[in-house]
Amino acid sequence: MTRSKPSISYWLLLGDFIFYVAVFLFVVAWRRDWVCIVGEAIAVPGFVLWFIAKLQLGSSFTAKPEARELVTVGLYSKIRHPIYLFSTVALLGTAVCLRSGYFYTFVGISVLAQFWRAGREEKVLREKFGQQYIDYRRRTWF
Repeated sequence: MTRSKPSISYWLLLGDFIFYVAVFLFVVAWRRDWVCIVGEAIAVPGFVLWFIAKLQLGSSFTAKPEARELVTVGLYSKIRHPIYLFSTVALLGTAVCLRSGYFYTFVGISVLAQFWRAGREEKVLREKFGQQYIDYRRRTWF
């Protein structure tokens, strides 16, 4: 019996998880006050939902826009881009805890990049799935 290599999406998912846990541990160790607790109360659910969205996307998760399959279940039944939304929530919560102008700037740039990427993805999905994607878009938010 041969064992296949994990797909790149699982490596990216693991990388995201390790990165966020490292940032979380650093921030919590560095800042121990109520503002940080509020920030992490925002960040942790954002990260959990981000992780769930990536799992629900499954093999359709890629670094560049591709139209492998139109995922319309789970978080994707209500939100077209939950990975972008919840990664932003996680970053914003971390920014609240850090209270760093540089990190707020990073979050702002990330939001702009998320909108740009979402637009590129929507174009690819609309081209491949046509009316099915247009109908899905009408039923969902962002």
